[in-house]
Amino acid sequence: MQWWAIAKKDIRIMLKDPGAIVVLFMLPLMLITIMSFALMPVFQGGGGDEAIALPIVDQDQTKDSIKFINLLKDTDGIKLETENNEEDFTEKQIRKLVSDGEYPFALVIPKEFGEKIKDGEKIELISYEDPAQANMTSIIGRAIEGVAQAFEVEYIVTRMVENQVTNIKENVTNEISKVEDGYKKYIANLTNQLNSLTNNQFEPVSIEVDAQQGEEPDLTLLKDELVNTAKLSLNDPKVTIGTYSASEGDVVERPDAFQQNVPGYTVMYAFFIIMYAGRSFLNERNDGTFRRVLSAPVDHWQLFIGKMIPNYFIGILQVVVLFAFGHFVFGMSLGSSFSGLILITLALVWASSCLGMLIAAIFKTDSQISGWSVLLALTLAALGGTMVPLFIMPDIMQNIALITPHAWALTGYQDILVRGLGFKDVILDGLVLFGFGFVFLFVSLWKMNYEK
Repeated sequence: MQWWAIAKKDIRIMLKDPGAIVVLFMLPLMLITIMSFALMPVFQGGGGDEAIALPIVDQDQTKDSIKFINLLKDTDGIKLETENNEEDFTEKQIRKLVSDGEYPFALVIPKEFGEKIKDGEKIELISYEDPAQANMTSIIGRAIEGVAQAFEVEYIVTRMVENQVTNIKENVTNEISKVEDGYKKYIANLTNQLNSLTNNQFEPVSIEVDAQQGEEPDLTLLKDELVNTAKLSLNDPKVTIGTYSASEGDVVERPDAFQQNVPGYTVMYAFFIIMYAGRSFLNERNDGTFRRVLSAPVDHWQLFIGKMIPNYFIGILQVVVLFAFGHFVFGMSLGSSFSGLILITLALVWASSCLGMLIAAIFKTDSQISGWSVLLALTLAALGGTMVPLFIMPDIMQNIALITPHAWALTGYQDILVRGLGFKDVILDGLVLFGFGFVFLFVSLWKMNYEK
């Protein structure tokens, strides 16, 4: 049974390795938990509390607009919100809410909606959407279009019925006129006969009455008219949805896949520098390099900065390469503010570099650094929205994401690349990222041990 003794030895060694425990057990358990909670709304489907909230403003306030709103309320997966703190929303308010990312989509029913829908005139519903949540907004938009088409068809049928009733009335009036004319002729003939009898001049008069049998209405024309009208309403709907950017007010341009994916994966892999930083620090500490350096007239903070700066520069180079690849190879737009991109990039790499120094300060072995670096990088990435978009996650998960630098960096990049915002709009994101970095830095300076 020598093989069993060898196997037991290796099992004991593996179970004593913190890095192996983290990668084999803690990492998959953490990812299973986070991804399951994050994707819970997707698998639960629409309806109830998990329905997509849709703020709506009714500027028309007619029976027709209220009827349209009631149809939207009956749509699965959509939860209408018409007021905030018991006060009706205004167009300005819902536009601001969408611009701030609190809602992916908002709808405005304009004035004269009821009047124009009755008259068969074109009417445009105004919608504001968050381009960074394009997947969600496209679903809501198609649902509203479906409701609008069903709503329009009802009025089309009503107008056609009214036209048919008018035609029937005209036909009945014509038939009554014919009958009246026939009876007038009949009475005139009878009068002539009576006069002839009075004058003893009897002249038989033949009276012919046309017996006209009523013709059955031809329903073929009516059916053809209904079919043609239905096709026309589908090809050229009278109720349309004008989609505008909540931040700019212009007609929104949907982001492409690269504007969504390049920032996400850039933020995710920017934090993999923590493994390199931790190992580099560990190797030089174990080799005695730090002792030799510190024996010279070199302060501890200079050694610390000297070890940190290469990680910072490499991190910036990584981000530049990834964004340049997306821009020059796939034609990805770099957004509306290059200075805003620079700010978020500098802040992101600062946070990741400082986290790398924290890893180096806390963990003492190569296996610990390897295991915990991977665990931190992937867990923070999953929580921060780089694996699953934040707007898909439940509200509690979106709030938890705010404790990760990933969420702030990703929001900053999306504000520039997708939402079309400027430098001043991402200052807060940059400051928060720098704040994360300083917290990591102070803790690492406190815990750092330069001796073996």
